[in-house]
Amino acid sequence: MLIQVVGINHKTAPLKIRAQVGLTPDQIVEAYNRVHELVGQQGIVILSTCNRTEMYVAGNVSYSAIVDWWGHIAGVERREFSDALFWYADTKVFDHLFRVAAGLDSMVLGETQILGQVKEAYELSQKYGVTGSLHRLFRAALTVGKRAHAETAISHNALSMGHAVVELGRKVFGDLSRTHAVVIGAGEMGTLVARHLSSAKVGSITIVNRTAAHGQLLAEEIHGSYMPLNQLMTVLPSADIIVSSTHASNFLVTKQMMKEAIKGKGERLRFLFDLSVPRNLDPDIVRLGSGIFLYDIDDVNAVVEANLHQRQKEAVKVEKIIQEEIETLASDIAASEVGPVIRQLREKAESIRINELNKAFNRLSHLSDADKQVVAETTRLILNKFLNDAMVGMRAWATDKDKEEYIEAVRELFHLDGTTENTRTPNTEHVLQPER
Repeated sequence: MLIQVVGINHKTAPLKIRAQVGLTPDQIVEAYNRVHELVGQQGIVILSTCNRTEMYVAGNVSYSAIVDWWGHIAGVERREFSDALFWYADTKVFDHLFRVAAGLDSMVLGETQILGQVKEAYELSQKYGVTGSLHRLFRAALTVGKRAHAETAISHNALSMGHAVVELGRKVFGDLSRTHAVVIGAGEMGTLVARHLSSAKVGSITIVNRTAAHGQLLAEEIHGSYMPLNQLMTVLPSADIIVSSTHASNFLVTKQMMKEAIKGKGERLRFLFDLSVPRNLDPDIVRLGSGIFLYDIDDVNAVVEANLHQRQKEAVKVEKIIQEEIETLASDIAASEVGPVIRQLREKAESIRINELNKAFNRLSHLSDADKQVVAETTRLILNKFLNDAMVGMRAWATDKDKEEYIEAVRELFHLDGTTENTRTPNTEHVLQPER
């Protein structure tokens, strides 16, 4: 059975195209209700996030049919997005989905959000009863994602400015719930940092911004407070963490301002992050005491780069996990395809053996039960030895690319059509089954 994925992601298409063909939750439900239009499909799961939309399909469905169907659901002409699509089949699908679930295919290497999104996509498909033959694949993908984060440090260490600020803060203060953070600037970077600080449960956050509207809006979002830039000195004395990210061309916090802010505060730890170019925090501030630490944007970038290097090293470990799970899944799926024909062949042979034994025993009524037991056991051993090499060989087909042709040949050769010939209930009244 063919398993394939047709998709689009941040590597193959810009945001504009991804947005056009990305499917909303309602559109995915519509797709599942129209899955009958994909003739030949035996299971479908749709994964759609801001960075990717992917159609996982089991069954003999053409690439062209999937793309056309997707376009109809999204309301987009095929020619508008088909050049940006990727396509994988069989074990390459396993590799791709496992990498996605583990965060190796994400914009931020090792991020954990995607694993939850894969799980939600699988559960929605299950809810609408369209997962079909993809259950085993998605269960394996979730296993890979969990193993990746449990057995490696792929999701450890910050890979964004905001996350790096939080990580460094935690290393110094430990529990951030008792700290006060001041974020100067409510632009893109300031907003991201403020959100990370809020997610990290920082005790209190003050947004300082020249424009009140932007500053107040961000403060409300993160449940913090707002202070106009011209009143910055009123919040500096209580600040444990100060982050500046503005387009100002001068120092917003000078050495003299900081000297006034820490007067009478002893050697209290203060972490300052200047993420602005040009600098907004006077570098001479660090001369005021051993408890003051100042990181500029290059320092923070160096932390991020070092962390990325560490994640890349961990990614090698995740790749090994992926290969292990690919081999396991491929073997399981193949065995599940070969297994039924092995079972049918054995059942047919056993049915013939029992029927012929019954005929023989009806003619040989003089045999004692002990004699019949010997004959029955002998025929069983003969049959098992005869079938053993065939069974071993057929199990080896599990990983053979031509296994479907082999399986079909056996079905035709032995007339295995899903039922067993001579299937009348064997008369085993006179056949004593050997002990096992």
